[in-house]
Amino acid sequence: MKVLVLFALGLVALAAAMPSDIIDFEEDHMEHEQEGIPGTAVRGEYSWVAPDGNEYHVKYVADRFGYRIVDDNVVPRMRSDAPEVEEDDD
Repeated sequence: MKVLVLFALGLVALAAAMPSDIIDFEEDHMEHEQEGIPGTAVRGEYSWVAPDGNEYHVKYVADRFGYRIVDDNVVPRMRSDAPEVEEDDD
């Protein structure tokens, strides 16, 4: 009986430690989802449709190291085949 009680308590502790939905918001032109443990570590993503019709998205992580964007299509990327700019020594 004691083993069964300990096993059940272990399952409850495991379920409590699993990430949970914090934000789940959706409308016609925007969406925001976030899961994790508030105050400790969360991950999420949000997206919206701009007035010009383009859809943008951002995936992020926020934890003890701060807020970090993991993936997005908002900030333009520098092309890897762009020529390097040389500085003049005057």
